Amino acid sequence: MDHSHNYAIKLTQQDAILQPDIYTSAFEPFIANGGAPMDAVSALSESYVGYPSMIKVTADITSSMGIDCQAILRQTVKQKLMSKFDPKAIDQALMNSQTRTSMDWLDGLIHDTEWRRMIYKLFDKWPHCEFLNFAIMKTAEGGYRHEVAQLRTASSYVKVYNYILNDAFTNLGGNDDIEFEENLPSLLRVCLDQQHTYLYAQVLIQRLYKEFNDLSFLRLAKELEKVAIARGQHELVYIIKSCALNMPPNLATALKAIRSSGQPTPGDLMTIYNIYTSANAPSVHFIQDYDFIELMLRALYVPDAVPNMKPEIVDKLISLLAYATAYNESKPRETQEDNLKKVGRALRNLYKALQKQTGANFSGAMTDIVEGIQIPAASMGILLWIEYISTKTQYYDTYYRTTEVPLPHLLLDEIATVHPLQQHIVLQVIKRCFLHPYENFAPETLAALQKQWIERLVNLVELNYAIPVLNFIQSVVLEIDYSLTVHFITKVLELAQAPFSVDFVEHIVDILVPIADTVVLVKSFEPILQQFISQVQEPGAMDDTLPDELEKKMEVLLAKRKPHRNHYIRLSF
Repeated sequence: MDHSHNYAIKLTQQDAILQPDIYTSAFEPFIANGGAPMDAVSALSESYVGYPSMIKVTADITSSMGIDCQAILRQTVKQKLMSKFDPKAIDQALMNSQTRTSMDWLDGLIHDTEWRRMIYKLFDKWPHCEFLNFAIMKTAEGGYRHEVAQLRTASSYVKVYNYILNDAFTNLGGNDDIEFEENLPSLLRVCLDQQHTYLYAQVLIQRLYKEFNDLSFLRLAKELEKVAIARGQHELVYIIKSCALNMPPNLATALKAIRSSGQPTPGDLMTIYNIYTSANAPSVHFIQDYDFIELMLRALYVPDAVPNMKPEIVDKLISLLAYATAYNESKPRETQEDNLKKVGRALRNLYKALQKQTGANFSGAMTDIVEGIQIPAASMGILLWIEYISTKTQYYDTYYRTTEVPLPHLLLDEIATVHPLQQHIVLQVIKRCFLHPYENFAPETLAALQKQWIERLVNLVELNYAIPVLNFIQSVVLEIDYSLTVHFITKVLELAQAPFSVDFVEHIVDILVPIADTVVLVKSFEPILQQFISQVQEPGAMDDTLPDELEKKMEVLLAKRKPHRNHYIRLSF
């Protein structure tokens, strides 16, 4: 076979003479395999088209007309890269031992802001590309470690992965519950990219927990477990618990069975109880798991969640709950005995009370319910019970009166006040109850009940749990009666005081814009909206500058308000 033919083909490709390696990759081999030098020169000459020169002339002409050719060219190349990038082909071409050491051109890209951003975007889309991982590592070594640390895509280079993981942990430090929920997904993405990154993150979190004895690390570990299990990685989670975290295999099996079935069986409960009452009980944090605790509470306080549960099993379940929710293994056991008994007693009394409660006012149970609210685990049980009687029983059909605030609503307010850390659970209960179809109600009665649920949301806002509540209203604003939205916004704006956060104002405006054509007709609401917008526009009323997009939305509201000034709707509840 004439090998020179293959090299001749390379020499005849358009603008072959402009290729940086054409001499070593085609010209020399062509001659070495018997090709004539003049044939090679002729091929290079005839294949020359001069596209770069043409492009330069065109660019010079357009530049003289005030057009930014560099920006256009850069944007075009970026678009082509994003659509045509082939990670496998790139790795084959660039990641061998010879080319890896001769990528001087990469340094030029790394020190250019726009190209670094392009590398980050490509890496986010193709995180397993070896070349992009190499480029990210070189970027970190080139003085841009801070930028690399802010990426939220797991790298196969341990050094780079540590930068990213460390930054993700740091960003969660000092977060309140709302900020934690907002920032958590980026950490989960970094840790759950692959099985080995999950293992690495879990082992690191456990070491940090042992070194600093901070329960927040356990919360992170539980969040990782929850998402991993939701993605079908049950086996991985429990293998790591058993092997890397020293969870007893029989405990791992019992917990896995309970989580898989969604309810505890007597056999699994006895296994866990015997493990934790043995002389060498494992760490309590294995059962300090929100999903596990919720299943136990649901079995205890939601009727028929676990049918025909025997009294001795109830006692074991209560003991486990008290231990899981009240025991702190950093303190001596003897100093916690009184508190463990107190929690166990509250759980047991609440269980007995809810078995015999009757009537609208829960006769015979209120004393134990009020005492139980003071205990976090018991208050969680009360929340599950309130949701059950509100959505699975005829409680409101039988006892609801439009002139009174239902007792379950008052209990929700009290729990949200006493236990700020349970406010997100209170919100979930309210959401499910609010959206529940109460089919046997007259329209005016249903509207009054829904207004009562709105009042519970307002109470959460008053307790500074505002943004999650506003997110919920925004998500359902087109599904619920506009009068409920108007009532909610009116109450919230009565509570709000300057300086306002941009986030708060944006949520209020985003709730109102979809129903602007309707709410502007409500006479009682017009001055409230006008006053709010006027306040926002006053100097010093905002904690930051209003984005242009938000100002445009506010202008839309004002524009819709003016044409309807004389055509109002009067609301009545």
